[in-house]
Amino acid sequence: MQLGLKLDAGWIFGFSFFFDLIGFLYKKYMHGSSLFLLLAVPMILVGVTFLHKRRLSEGLFTSQGLLLWFIFLSYSIISLSWAFNDQLGFSKLQILLIHGIIPGIYIFIVYKKYKKFSWTSVVLFGLAYSIMHHLYALYTPLYPGRLTLPGGNPIFDARILFGAVTIAIWGKRIPLILRISTICFGLVSGIATQSRGPLLALLVANLLVLIYVLYKKYKNNQLRISNSFKIGAMLLIIVVGFVTMHFRDQVQDAIGGSRFTVLVNQNQLAGDANFLGRKYLQANALNKFMDNPFFGTGLGGDSLMGRFYYPHNIVLEIASELGLVGITLWGMAIIYSCYIARFSGVLLALLFQGVISALFSGDFGYNYEYLLVAITALALAPKVKEKDVDRHGQNHLYFNRFRLRRGRSSSNPIGNRTTT
Repeated sequence: MQLGLKLDAGWIFGFSFFFDLIGFLYKKYMHGSSLFLLLAVPMILVGVTFLHKRRLSEGLFTSQGLLLWFIFLSYSIISLSWAFNDQLGFSKLQILLIHGIIPGIYIFIVYKKYKKFSWTSVVLFGLAYSIMHHLYALYTPLYPGRLTLPGGNPIFDARILFGAVTIAIWGKRIPLILRISTICFGLVSGIATQSRGPLLALLVANLLVLIYVLYKKYKNNQLRISNSFKIGAMLLIIVVGFVTMHFRDQVQDAIGGSRFTVLVNQNQLAGDANFLGRKYLQANALNKFMDNPFFGTGLGGDSLMGRFYYPHNIVLEIASELGLVGITLWGMAIIYSCYIARFSGVLLALLFQGVISALFSGDFGYNYEYLLVAITALALAPKVKEKDVDRHGQNHLYFNRFRLRRGRSSSNPIGNRTTT
């Protein structure tokens, strides 16, 4: 405070999003739960912001997006009153609160106070997590052939690792060596987990954002591809094609012996045990929704087996447990958050990635990353009119795969670097 320094909200985001790194190190050298660190460490920084005389640019209670999430979560709490397994429902809410909501509010407060958020700060945590996973992850009897941190889950590890990759791809002003290192370590460690849902979410989310960025540039007459890029792309395609043909047998053996085969082989997918088991759970969740269409069975479900009985699909889970009311409120909040997040390529990709991953694995509580990202997007978005949001977004969408030339009638390019 005496030096007039501004706190970087990116440190809180990185600390919270990649907290499993802190938890692993804590368990390795200390005893007991590390969750208090997730709440206590950022709280110290938030406490400093309240000591500073600088005012918040926007309050928590004036954000429309936060209001939508508050209404949905309030209804989720109320639903515990008619849930058969209300203890399980409370456990889900507790996880969502500790890992997603409270850290998101911390980020909201610090950013609105200082208007500073650096993706370099975030990707440092992602690189550290990727390296730590690469060094200490093991193949355990519980998850044979799948690399995971001791006591962890390969699906969760993959979600976080691929999140680091997305941040490195789209984050602005990240040093090139740091960007490339995070992508390489994250992809290698993430693929080693043999987790199919997070990998599919990574590919689809980044493809959607790439299409959106190209569309925005084409619409604004800003898409200009240089001849050198065209030549480089053609050479890359030729080299990749040659290598693929030359090592065709090795590639087929590698894919055929992995869990990713079901992504390209429908016959194996039809006989996959996980696919069949989750198909049954999802059909059961759909039946619950049909039996209780308006208010659902209450958060936590109506079965004593609920802890292991969730459908591994967040939409079906919310629909069955919270009914039409719950899925409508959740849908309004997530759609609004995606609409706001369009000003930032990295936040939009992370939000898509979190929701898509939640369609394949995890339950209402443990799929908390998308909520953390949604609240962060609501914090970083400017409080201006729609046209100004689009203009502001030109300074937040990172795109360096094309060399872009500014057209005579174009406005500022998306890669403009005039804001924090």
